[in-house]
Amino acid sequence: MKYIFPLIIFIFTLISCQKNTIDEKFNCNTPKYFTNTKEYKDVLSKFKIKIPKYWKTELYFDEYQSEVYSADTTKQLSETFIIDLAWHQGELEFNREFEQKVIQNITESEKLIVVDSGYGKFMKKDSYYIISVGENTEISYHFLEIYLKSKDDEFYTFTSKIYGNEFVDERICASISLFKSISFIK
Repeated sequence: MKYIFPLIIFIFTLISCQKNTIDEKFNCNTPKYFTNTKEYKDVLSKFKIKIPKYWKTELYFDEYQSEVYSADTTKQLSETFIIDLAWHQGELEFNREFEQKVIQNITESEKLIVVDSGYGKFMKKDSYYIISVGENTEISYHFLEIYLKSKDDEFYTFTSKIYGNEFVDERICASISLFKSISFIK
């Protein structure tokens, strides 16, 4: 009986220390703030996001998706990252089959090597992330994808390509900070 209370405290401490959100898994404890931003709304009015004004930003849509694609073109590619935020119409079920399809696409189609993946919360919604590495025109890069389930028949993907091998963690966290600035339009 005297060991029950310490055991309960130990279990509570262990559970509270687990990293349940995706930004915690990447140790993004200090958010990065971008200044001099412009608000972009996707074509189908599903979301809006603030992106630095000097970044090159493009919009794309079709009947099943709407996306915002952006990058800081004032820097060398190995010093920045490219983001792609997209709303998708369709069901998304987080299960083993989904995970296998994502990994298969990464390894076979994109020719990347998976470094880490897992489930967690992102912006208080059920999410799946995968980070992989590869090369594009002889430049190594890290590729982060986050799948975020929003409704039964809608989901979002947030991706970031981080070229080069310097300050990768910082650029991943900067990408996540940008992703977290998204506002969903109801």
